[in-house]
Amino acid sequence: MKRLLALLIVFCAITAARAEDFGLWTDISLSQNLAVKGLSAEIGYDMRMNNNVKGVTRRSFNAGLNYSLTHYIKVGAAYAYIYSLSLGEREEKYKEDDDGTIDYEQWKGYNYTHSFWRNKHRFIGYLKGDIDIGRFNLSLRERYHHTIFQHDRTTKDKYRYNTIYDEDDNISYELKGGYPESEDDNKRSKVKDYLRQKIELTYNIPHCPITPDISVEMENNLQRTFHIEEMRYVAGFEWKIRKKYHVGLHYHYHKGVGDDDEGNLHAIEFSLKFKNPFWKAKKY
Repeated sequence: MKRLLALLIVFCAITAARAEDFGLWTDISLSQNLAVKGLSAEIGYDMRMNNNVKGVTRRSFNAGLNYSLTHYIKVGAAYAYIYSLSLGEREEKYKEDDDGTIDYEQWKGYNYTHSFWRNKHRFIGYLKGDIDIGRFNLSLRERYHHTIFQHDRTTKDKYRYNTIYDEDDNISYELKGGYPESEDDNKRSKVKDYLRQKIELTYNIPHCPITPDISVEMENNLQRTFHIEEMRYVAGFEWKIRKKYHVGLHYHYHKGVGDDDEGNLHAIEFSLKFKNPFWKAKKY
């Protein structure tokens, strides 16, 4: 176990140094079987520190219900409240002709949009099937996300420069008088609809509390005719400390920009799960 953790830490350090962005995530959840056979409830809270772990960039709370139709098929619905940070962005500006053609050889300056926090409401529905193959378990999950981004506002600063040529035709830039200009930047409310497909493989090690797993997930933007906008690759393990208490450690690599707007990202996730802590109930 110690060797596995050491190898994972070294691997994370290497990928963090090379990554476009690196994050550290924590997740805590509680699931409980209910009196109705096959029905269970789950609540959870997670916190993410992206932007190379410079600070918290997301907090979210979720709650949902799951129902096992058979031993192999499960359906569920959930709601998630997400409070996330949109990082500051710089947009380069170039000379534009009367016909709208942009001349990328003539730089004019840039706009900088400051970071801001935004409220999101996400409604989730999913269908999951799984099958045992020896000590392996293979599962496929189809999950629909309907996310509402609430209206918010931030500040945009505009910088414009004069181009100066010296005797040797070397170029330098001088900030124009009256700049930078600042203005309010209203972020309108919007909606995103995504369909996620996830394939996961786990392995049951004989007489061992650790269950390793790997998964691949793709995000399809339904508003762009099922365009695949992000791929997610995850590997790690779950450790059953006791029957009701599980901890997990996973490495994430996300390529593309999906409904969470996180971009290309490497992340380490620590999770704590409480399973049926209050009472026992029959499964399907």
